[in-house]
Amino acid sequence: MTVPVASPARPFAFAVAALALTSAGWLWFIVCFTARAPAWWNSLWLFAALYVSAVLLAARGIRSWLLIVALIIAGFSLGFVSILLG
Repeated sequence: MTVPVASPARPFAFAVAALALTSAGWLWFIVCFTARAPAWWNSLWLFAALYVSAVLLAARGIRSWLLIVALIIAGFSLGFVSILLG
């Protein structure tokens, strides 16, 4: 009987994608809120969507320590933006 074995490369790719999305969100947050004119991409809802996407990517398969780190960082970022939205 054969049993499918999950590749260790896939969780690593999800972790890298979640960390990259979270880091890009942080950089974009800094750039947008130092802007002089308001625009649609300065909205906190955009950052909430970015961080929700990062949390979903990180929660896709928690089998690696890097995914757990990505989930924690993205979760804290989402929590911070949620506090600002409320």
